[in-house]
Amino acid sequence: MVTMPARPTIRQPRPWSFPTGATTTLDNGLKVIVHELPGQYVVSVGLLLDVPLSSEPADREGVALLTASTLTEGTHSHPGTTFTEAVEASGAVVEASVGYSHVHVLADVPGAHLRPTIRLLAEAVREPQLLDADVERHRILHLAQLEQQLATGSGRANHALRRALVDPGFRASRAKHGMPGALAEVTGADVRAHHAATNGPRGSVLVLSGDFDQGVLDEVQAAFGSWENPDQRSVAHEVPTARARGAWLIDRPGSVQADVRWGWFSIDRTDPRWPDLQVATNALGGAYLSRLNRVLREEKGFSYGVSLVNSPLRSGGYTYTHGSFRNEVVGEALSLMPSLLDVAADPVTPDEVARARDYLVGTTPLRYATASGVTVGVLSLIGAGLGPDAVEKQLEGYRRVTPDSASAAAAELVAIDAGSLVVVGDAGALEGPLRAAGWEPTVVPAGVWI
Repeated sequence: MVTMPARPTIRQPRPWSFPTGATTTLDNGLKVIVHELPGQYVVSVGLLLDVPLSSEPADREGVALLTASTLTEGTHSHPGTTFTEAVEASGAVVEASVGYSHVHVLADVPGAHLRPTIRLLAEAVREPQLLDADVERHRILHLAQLEQQLATGSGRANHALRRALVDPGFRASRAKHGMPGALAEVTGADVRAHHAATNGPRGSVLVLSGDFDQGVLDEVQAAFGSWENPDQRSVAHEVPTARARGAWLIDRPGSVQADVRWGWFSIDRTDPRWPDLQVATNALGGAYLSRLNRVLREEKGFSYGVSLVNSPLRSGGYTYTHGSFRNEVVGEALSLMPSLLDVAADPVTPDEVARARDYLVGTTPLRYATASGVTVGVLSLIGAGLGPDAVEKQLEGYRRVTPDSASAAAAELVAIDAGSLVVVGDAGALEGPLRAAGWEPTVVPAGVWI
């Protein structure tokens, strides 16, 4: 006879709070935030450049992406591969990325080699070479990446969804690469001009997280204190609005499954309804046994997974369902989705709120458990127009959510009689079922953009 051990008692997690940073501002306007994290010996340094994609010339979209990609390809002090060799000698990883509202330049490094890495990070933004050959290589790589994305049904649907929900007059309606073909026009001269016009200390924030010894601020001052750019121009962050509701069926001849996106232009993280919407979408389509996944995957077997997620911008955002379905069940799946999201008829329950709250509150500390997590998290919050205290405020917001407030947010922002639809698949097999499900889609030929 086997005796099973008693089920262990699950303890409540210990209280957690986001680490407080010490903030100072250099004479040139660069803000510096230092998070002392004892025991985090791999430290993280990140620089946010206040360079939104709306800073790009209209006929050179994609130039911000290429500028960020080539920042770490060599500097005037460490030309060509000698920059990479210096980074590797410090045991560091240095990379740059572009978002819709900012550019990040990040470095993770053992604390013992922090000082030379700070200097290299400063070089990358202050004196990059931005050579034509490096720009061309990255242009080819990004064009190939874009082509690969658009060759898949899910990638095509994700690009089209942004176009379907955000008014096309705004840069946020287009991918970081710009529309297909735009990146092909960008030259090395364009990249150098963009860097000269936008990169500078004004509006920039340097975040350091980890276990530091004394003098880290002296090293920051030495590397960044003399950074100036009198030609740096400030660009206002755009405030996108929604595109008129529509439905698009993007033809992918011969496809045996369809990629479906049903979405709504919604809110960003500064909106007081954000915690309610987060809890509601987790209950409706964020958790494994949420309403959408339970019925469409587990009970019906229509898909490997169906989700409802929020994608906030700096201003506004969008909420959308996504999933892939066999052609023969697309119509029925779309007919079922509204009833599964109808919180007026079936409000979010106390149990659903409790499970969603436990998940959202419980996983937050995990995202900030490392020095890199803290640095990247703070930079992302600042890029969204928030401060580091937004983490604590959001946790407090989750704890205040009630079934009524979650249901009210979902009813308003995930309205079942609204939203836009994007379906990528074989139009010949799907147009009839979409119309039978109550949609009147515009059929978009393969290779044409909405």
